[in-house]
Amino acid sequence: MKKHGWKLGPVIALILAFFPWFILHAQIGLRVEMSQQNYLQYEPVFVRVTMRNLSGHALAFGENEGLRGTLRFEISTPHSGGYAMQLNHETPPLKGVILAPGTSRAFTFNAAKYYDLRRLGVYKLKAVIAHPQLKSAYESGTVQFSVVKGTDVWKTVVGIPQYLSARTGGGKIATRQYRIVTYNTGTSFLYILLIEDKDRIYLIRRLGLDLGSNLRPQCAVDDLSRLNLLIAASPKVFAFYQYDVIGNLEKKEVRIKSNTTPHLVVNKDIGTVMLSGGRPARRDLDYEEIKELPFVSRAMNDPSRDITGGKSIIDEKDDD
Repeated sequence: MKKHGWKLGPVIALILAFFPWFILHAQIGLRVEMSQQNYLQYEPVFVRVTMRNLSGHALAFGENEGLRGTLRFEISTPHSGGYAMQLNHETPPLKGVILAPGTSRAFTFNAAKYYDLRRLGVYKLKAVIAHPQLKSAYESGTVQFSVVKGTDVWKTVVGIPQYLSARTGGGKIATRQYRIVTYNTGTSFLYILLIEDKDRIYLIRRLGLDLGSNLRPQCAVDDLSRLNLLIAASPKVFAFYQYDVIGNLEKKEVRIKSNTTPHLVVNKDIGTVMLSGGRPARRDLDYEEIKELPFVSRAMNDPSRDITGGKSIIDEKDDD
């Protein structure tokens, strides 16, 4: 470029308007987004990191020392003034990523897998990326999110069946708690299922939207201490789940209202729970797939590629 005496003010303003990372981060542009404003305590905390390569060279992340780039988060914790403790030496993986010059890639990570985010309150997060080919580390801007307790709408304690219990002789019967919680993500209210005891959480799973008091979840425990759960995915479509005390999903079925409404039938004499009413629902005919965020591109109104796809609440694959 010839060194004419241009007036650079308008040019810089134009660049900043269309390429906000360009001046701030000369070689790597970083942006972080949270999947929602609030997260229930102990649930995954999803963050999307978008990297843009402005170095003019391909940037590869690999195992060799000259390619061993790292991504980490700096997360300020509520009330302490310090940073969230890293749970182990593991960092969000970038191995195998090749970022061509001028291109962008988006990656979704569960920050709670790497950092202790159990404390209730407001957190501030930023991403930091380093690479041997870069002269310095680069930081993103800061985003804010909260970890909240939620409100119990139903809970019960059950004994662990003998076939799942290691209890012998006259020892005490081990117990487990089923709990349904609702909380505000910042844009909507969700129902969450937790299976827990005093020492650990065995399952935390999103069930669906809180559609109001008239469509609260129907819950019943059977003779094998399994939780039978019917949740409204819409005013007409209902999803049935059956979980054991470990958190294994044993049954699932989707039904739609017909001349009757889906509901649970409990036989207290023999301890069975059955699903009755409605008829089997047909995916894409009776209902559309309900996506579980973190990040569905059209929900974020962003066409950038994301390596993590949204999972269906109704059609989620059985938990491993």
